[in-house]
Amino acid sequence: RLAAQKALAGEIAERAERVATATNADVVLASDGSLRWQGSAVARLVAGDDALRPRVILLADDMLVAPGRERVQARLELWVANHCETLLKPLFDLRAAETLAPAARGIAFRLAENLGTIDRAEVAEEVRGLDQEARAGMRALGVRFGAYNIYVPQLLKPAPSGLLAILWALKNGSVESASVAELTQLASSGRTSVPVDPAVPRPLYRIVGYRIAGNRAVRVDILERLADLIRPLIAWRATPEQSVPPDGAAPGNGFMVTVSMTSLLGCSGEDFASVLRSLGYRVERKPAPPKPAEPSADPVAETLPETPQAATESPSS
Repeated sequence: RLAAQKALAGEIAERAERVATATNADVVLASDGSLRWQGSAVARLVAGDDALRPRVILLADDMLVAPGRERVQARLELWVANHCETLLKPLFDLRAAETLAPAARGIAFRLAENLGTIDRAEVAEEVRGLDQEARAGMRALGVRFGAYNIYVPQLLKPAPSGLLAILWALKNGSVESASVAELTQLASSGRTSVPVDPAVPRPLYRIVGYRIAGNRAVRVDILERLADLIRPLIAWRATPEQSVPPDGAAPGNGFMVTVSMTSLLGCSGEDFASVLRSLGYRVERKPAPPKPAEPSADPVAETLPETPQAATESPSS
């Protein structure tokens, strides 16, 4: 047994040295918070005082002794720090932005604390107090001021959003939950909206870049694109130069739902209406104008049935 233990100790020391000298590509962070080297779990992450700097717990027994243990620990800590600082660089930049005006620094700090996305309504007063120079300084750091959210588009990509889901779960004690893997897959799927799953913690949708709107969780940048489609329709007024209304324009400071809107979100009907209501619009359903009858070979013209229109929307007061 002593001979076997001696041989095993040598094998463990050799593997430890290989981990200690591994390249960044040799180590992978799994959705359950484990660090894997060549497919084997060698460490796991736990929450630290700083959400963006988790701690590393080595998965090794007493047969791995110093200095091998210390070398592996140092290598994996360096890997995690580099991984977080590379994928989440915008958040580190926002926290270190000392040149921003005080009001802008406050929003930047909250944006970093919220891992990249804030409901604009929560900081409406602070945003109104920003001058153009302050806004430009935040835009230079990758911040987008949307109609509904203030967010960092770079963090919506699959790799950063997946890492953010893990870091949030570490802080909230649910890193092994199936929801983390599910939301990580959602972020990499490219889907613009999905039905809200009651089993998934609601804040986790925001962490991976989705906003709960009615029955759907909609990617925040898609909501802004929807706002970009609606805004000119509400503002449109007939002029001598442009008397023909664009598709979707409606009288009375409203608009009609178009195919481009429902295609953008990947939903229609009541699901789409619930999204609009959550954004503050009042939904009215009206019949579409009757279509002119097409000429027919039969001397008696065919009467076309009235087809219901999807919806007519107007902003709530």
